[in-house]
Amino acid sequence: MKKNMFIKGLTGLVASTLIAGAAFAAEMKTVAIANLVDVPPLVETKEGIIEGLKLRGWVVGENLTIDYKQANGKMDTNAQIVKKFIGQNPDVLVAITTPTAQAAVANTKDIPIVFAAITDPVKAELIAQYIKPGKNVTGVSDAAPIATQLALFKKIVPGLTKIGFIYNPGLDNALATLGWLKEESAKMGIIVVESAAPTVNEVLIATKRLVGKVDAIYVPNDTTVISAIAGIIKIGQDTDTPIFAGETGHVEVGVIASVGLDYFAHGIVAGGMVADILDGQTVGDIDALVAYKNVTDFKIVVNLASAVKMGVTIPADVIASATQVFE
Repeated sequence: MKKNMFIKGLTGLVASTLIAGAAFAAEMKTVAIANLVDVPPLVETKEGIIEGLKLRGWVVGENLTIDYKQANGKMDTNAQIVKKFIGQNPDVLVAITTPTAQAAVANTKDIPIVFAAITDPVKAELIAQYIKPGKNVTGVSDAAPIATQLALFKKIVPGLTKIGFIYNPGLDNALATLGWLKEESAKMGIIVVESAAPTVNEVLIATKRLVGKVDAIYVPNDTTVISAIAGIIKIGQDTDTPIFAGETGHVEVGVIASVGLDYFAHGIVAGGMVADILDGQTVGDIDALVAYKNVTDFKIVVNLASAVKMGVTIPADVIASATQVFE
C-alpha cells in the first residue's frame, strides 16, 4: 500500500485539520494504543494514527511516547490490556475495535479516549451522537460503503440474488453492518442469508452452511470472522462460491474483490484527533466522524486469480477502474 494515497481522498476540511500547525510540548506526552488483534486493516489503522500524529508535530522519541499492545483476539486479554493502560494514566488512550473501545469506556471517565476501526459507535454506546459527543470519547467510524460494494459485486456476479453474511452476533459492529447490508440489498433485489459464528472455531462451519444456498458470500470487518479468512477463501475456491469482503486488505490474501477505505488514511484521521487533544482541545468537543464520508475516492481492489478459482470472471471495465489488481 502506498501510504501517501490518503491525501487525495480526504476532504479539504479534514485534510487541513490533519496537517495544520505543529505541536509544542514542554514534556513528553504518552499515547496508549490498545488493539484487539493484529490483522492487516487494524495494523494499518495503528500505523496511520502514528503518522497522523507525526503530521501534526507529535513525533515518537522527540515529544511523544507510544505504548502499543494487542490481545491476539482474546477478550480477557483485551480487557486486561485496557485496564493496565488506564492504570498508567496516559494522556490519550486510543482504542482500536469495538470491544476494545467498550472496555475503555467502561473503565475510565477521565482519560481522553479516541476510538478507531469501529463500525457504529452510537449502537455500541460509545457516544450518544457524532456532533460534539461530550464526555471523554470521540473517534472515527470505519463503516463500509456498502451500496458501492454491492454495485461492484453485482458487476462481477451478474446473477447475484442471494448473498451470504458470516458474522459474530455478539459484536455490535457486525450487527450494524448486517442491518446496513439488508437495507441496501433490498434496494437491489438481493436477499441476505445470515450465518452466525459466535467464535473463531465456528466460522468455517458457518461458511459451509451457506454453500449452495447463496450466489456469493460477504465477509464483513468482523474480528472473529476475519481471523479465519484463509479458511473461508479455501471453501470458496473448493466450491466455486465467490467470496467478497468489506475491507480491501483481504483481497490480496484471496477474496475476489472489495471497495473500501484505506485504513492507513482512516488511522491518520484518528491520529489528527489525538493530536487535537494533545494540543489542548477538549475531547468531548471534537466531532466524531464516519471515515467514508470524509474520503472522496474509494479503493477498488480485485484479485483475478482468486476470481478464476471461484468460478467467475471479472469484467474488463471493473479491472480498468480498479485501484489495485492482483494477478
